[in-house]
Amino acid sequence: MTIHLQRRHRVDPRLRCNTLVHVPSRADSATRDSIGRELAEAIAQPNLTLVGLSCTLHPGGDPQTPSSRATIDLVISLMHQVYLDHGLILPELVLEMDHSPAGHEADLIESVNDTIETACVTYRFPRPSITFMTRPFAGEVTGRSRAVLDDTEASTTTSADV
Repeated sequence: MTIHLQRRHRVDPRLRCNTLVHVPSRADSATRDSIGRELAEAIAQPNLTLVGLSCTLHPGGDPQTPSSRATIDLVISLMHQVYLDHGLILPELVLEMDHSPAGHEADLIESVNDTIETACVTYRFPRPSITFMTRPFAGEVTGRSRAVLDDTEASTTTSADV
């Protein structure tokens, strides 16, 4: 005989999840107001901790293009506004690029650092931690993906031969 006891699932009211808010590449005043409302709503959620912002660098992720510099400036200005409005310092910034900077990582890091430092000095805001997020183009196989695929094909071939 099996006895099934009903299990009560309780949500710990102290449990909080870290969250990021994505900022579009271009923002007019209406979009900026919308982002401000979204940030305020995320901060007001009792189960969320707003830890930073994310944005996509265009075109090609080069931070020295005017649009990428403007995007980084916008994001830092929004982080500064969150501090002014809510007293919250957002410590993280995720920069998404639509390609992998293979072979140019050092140049990319130096360029991003310069752009962020300039924006942080302009807004007198502490420098956030930066995370780069890349994604390959559709159909592109990166070096790591190729190694995984090669290992999979090798193990498939080996198991078929046995």
